[in-house]
Amino acid sequence: MKIISWNVNSLKIRHNQLVDIINKHNPDVISLQETKSQDENFPIESFNNLGYQSIFTGQKTFNGVAIITKLPFENILLNIPNFQDEQKRFVSAEVKFDDRKIIIMNGYFPNGQSLDSDKFIYKQSWVNALLKFIKTKNSDSLLMGDFNIAPDDIDCHDPEKWVGTVLTSDIERNLFKEIIECNFTDTHRYLNKNEPGFTWWDYRMAAFRRNLGLRIDHILASHDLINFLKDFSVLSDYRKLERPSDHAPIMLTLNF
Repeated sequence: MKIISWNVNSLKIRHNQLVDIINKHNPDVISLQETKSQDENFPIESFNNLGYQSIFTGQKTFNGVAIITKLPFENILLNIPNFQDEQKRFVSAEVKFDDRKIIIMNGYFPNGQSLDSDKFIYKQSWVNALLKFIKTKNSDSLLMGDFNIAPDDIDCHDPEKWVGTVLTSDIERNLFKEIIECNFTDTHRYLNKNEPGFTWWDYRMAAFRRNLGLRIDHILASHDLINFLKDFSVLSDYRKLERPSDHAPIMLTLNF
C-alpha cells in the first residue's frame, strides 16, 4: 500500500506534476494540502480518468485539503469534530485495503507566523482540537500532512538559527510529542534514524540548492501498523522542477 502526502501550494499550478506522480508511483492514497482550490473548481474528472475518487474541502486563495484515492472509502469528515473553524485544513476518511480498514487523516496545520501572534494562538487551539479527536482514533490510523512543525534539531538545517521561532519552538515540539503519545509513530524517523529527510525549502536564498531545509511534512502511523512499515521516501526531484511547490511530496509504503 502506497500513501503520498504533499503540500502542493496550489493544485491548479501543480496539477500536471501530480498526474506525473500518480503515473510514476501508482499510489493508493494521496493527501494534499494547500490546494487553494474552491470546491467547484476541483479537478474531479481529471482524477476520475486516472481511476481515483476525490474527497476535498477548499476555499479561494488559501488553505484547502483533499484525499484522492482508488480505494473504497466511507465515514468522511471535512473538519476536526467539535471545532468551529472557517479555514479548510482537515479532511478524513476510512479507506479499505483488502480486508483492512484504515483511517486516513489529512491536516494542513497552521503556520503560526510568530510566537507572539494571534495566529500562533490559533495554531495551538487547532492542534489541541486535533489532539482531542485523535485520542478516539488511535488504531489502524494514518495521520499525515503539513504539520508546520520540525520535531527535533535533526529536522532543521541550522538548529541554532531556528531557536525561538515558529516551526521549531518548544511549544510546538511539545504538541508534536503529545500527538505521538496518542499511539502514533513518526514513520520517517522510525525507518530512517539518522537521515534529516527535509521536506520544505524556502523559495529564497537558493535554499533547495544549498539544502537549507526543514522536515515539517509527516506521515504518522498508529502503533498497530508498525510491523507493516516498509519504506519512507522524500520525492525531492519534484522540488527541482520548474515552478515547484516549496514542499516535496513524501511517500510511505506498507506491506500487508
